[in-house]
Amino acid sequence: MRCPSCRESFAQAALAQCPRCKLTLRRLDTRFGTVPRHSRFVTDRSASLPLPDMRELRSLLSLFHRKFPQSIFSVFVMPRIEGGTIAEYLFWLANRARFSSIEATAGENFDILLGIDLRTRTAALQIGYGLENYLSERDLERALAQSSAAFAANDIPRGVRACVEFMMERMREAAVAVEERTTPAPSATSSPSEW
Repeated sequence: MRCPSCRESFAQAALAQCPRCKLTLRRLDTRFGTVPRHSRFVTDRSASLPLPDMRELRSLLSLFHRKFPQSIFSVFVMPRIEGGTIAEYLFWLANRARFSSIEATAGENFDILLGIDLRTRTAALQIGYGLENYLSERDLERALAQSSAAFAANDIPRGVRACVEFMMERMREAAVAVEERTTPAPSATSSPSEW
């Protein structure tokens, strides 16, 4: 995993504190306060997304969940992040809020969070620890790159769609790769003969 503040890579076992910048969840609790209320798939704290776009995004994220029932993909559109960055905020949310109906934590968490900070015009993507064995930091960067032109043009819905579609394809590729690794090769038996 990477520290959301200094971007240092470290093992999940060192989660209590970043070895480089000493960031902890308790420090983020102090910065961000109480976990905000959030919707199932899309939370627009900026009130900037039109209702038809919200419905369309919820439909797309619902499709994502049907294809990958172990994962909830949530989007947070924020007018601004007080006391930190969007990457820090998403890391904190991923560790403090519950998006799934089950209490999936640590390696059992397969959720995905996309956050957009409208004031700083930045976006971040956070995956649950369970996905770190299947998706790389480069995958997350590529997903955000797919969205960057739309976000730069202030077309948040189009940017979210591009990110979700990229992640959907990448998750499908990861699932196929896992299936190929775990499916036993056909045995070398002779063909059946008639009696």
